[in-house]
Amino acid sequence: MRSNPLKRLTVLLLALVFCLVCGLSFAAEKQWVVIKDSKGKCSVRSTTKGKTEKTIEGPFATKEEAQKAKAVACPKPEKKK
Repeated sequence: MRSNPLKRLTVLLLALVFCLVCGLSFAAEKQWVVIKDSKGKCSVRSTTKGKTEKTIEGPFATKEEAQKAKAVACPKPEKKK
């Protein structure tokens, strides 16, 4: 029994589209940003969107760059003796 060539072509096209979409989603470059929450605490987060409404520094290519910017933008308060 022969299979329908239109079915084969449809399956092949769907597989191709699936592979392209997966490849593009993995290729989305992660960026690192420094975010300040509502309590005033700063943290470094990874994102693929770039800047958000809570971003105070960034985006950066590496986490180390974001950590350095966090140290400058949100210095830790000195402890009182």
